[in-house]
Amino acid sequence: MKNKLTNNIGLKIASVFFAAMLWLIVTGINNPTIPQTFYDIPVELLHTELITDSGQVYEVLEGTDVISRVTVRAPSSVIKDLKDENIIATADVRELSSLDTISIKLTTNVSNINSITGSNDIVKLKIEDRKSKALTLKATTSGEIESGYMIGDITTDQNLVRISGPQSVIDTVAKASVDVNVTGITSDIVTNGEIKLYDAEDNEVNTSKITQNIKSVGVRVSIWQKTTVPVHFTVGGEVPQGYRIIGDPEVNGGTVEIAGKANALRNISTIEIPAEALDVTDQMEDFVTEVDIRPYLPENVFLVNSEDAFCTVTVHIEAEVIKRMEIREERVRITNLPEGYNATISGLEESFAIQVVGLSQDVNALQANNISGVVDIQQWMQEQGMERPEPGYYTVTVDFGLPENVALREDVTVMLHISEEQEE
Repeated sequence: MKNKLTNNIGLKIASVFFAAMLWLIVTGINNPTIPQTFYDIPVELLHTELITDSGQVYEVLEGTDVISRVTVRAPSSVIKDLKDENIIATADVRELSSLDTISIKLTTNVSNINSITGSNDIVKLKIEDRKSKALTLKATTSGEIESGYMIGDITTDQNLVRISGPQSVIDTVAKASVDVNVTGITSDIVTNGEIKLYDAEDNEVNTSKITQNIKSVGVRVSIWQKTTVPVHFTVGGEVPQGYRIIGDPEVNGGTVEIAGKANALRNISTIEIPAEALDVTDQMEDFVTEVDIRPYLPENVFLVNSEDAFCTVTVHIEAEVIKRMEIREERVRITNLPEGYNATISGLEESFAIQVVGLSQDVNALQANNISGVVDIQQWMQEQGMERPEPGYYTVTVDFGLPENVALREDVTVMLHISEEQEE
């Protein structure tokens, strides 16, 4: 028996070998090993909390967290059912190198894979400190508002926005703003606006790497009407004796454009500046000053142009002049004497002098031959509280009918004698 098993042992071993080879050849022909390429396979980063928990942030550089081509070699029976989701690519942060790179590990979740290779084998990271910043939120408007209106108050529901992200990105952010378009608007706007971030040169900052506590905010824009009104000044104080104020104060421009709600503007026809703002006490020449009119604007009314806030005001002041004129006695007469009475005046010389005081332009226009004196009995009776003349002698003042801005330096008086007419 033993001889039978050992007889021709070499031939028997060769037969087994050739049989195995034949089986492998037949199997390979029916299920050959072939390659298959898969594209854009994402790489999963593992244990990223090791970066974030230390107060840092990371950024994948050059798209290295995606493998553009992965080649798998496996039997055709395996390859035909293989899909993208069977390719597993991972990069473990625990294996982070000093160059901030991580080796990619490629595996599959199926068996009988001969080999798997990728077009790139590392993930490149940029790691830096995380920074936070609070920015004051500004609200702006854009577009052209309707004619006759202007932008008033702009308010937001919140006035701060907090941002965080990579220090290099956060350091570029200079301000936060929300904008409202006001084209053609004539009434208040209440809306919700997107918050945008800008650098120091007003370029919008990409926020894809930035975390914000709020992305939008409620905004209210007040719309005011505009109108133009004159500014009127009242002069306060007293100039010294012998000087007078000439005319009304002279105001540069004379009008201002104001704005406010329609009900606030409805009854405003002028801006009245009180005497306390224009005190000419002891002034003996033209008085020029600047007055800030804003404190005297009505409530809830505002200037359209801030440069109109200060008005230059000139009060013209001139010294009085005295002019002496000779008046003939016959130019003084009695008027409005009631019937039944006689009246005469005495105490004047045939020619007497009067002195008039006033501004040069008014005084110089007076001529003696155009001046007459009057004793108005009716007016005198009213001043005395008389219903009818009472006979007697009275000292009365002569009225020379001088212009409003001219006065006598000293009054001229006469003796008035009133008597009843005697019946014949």
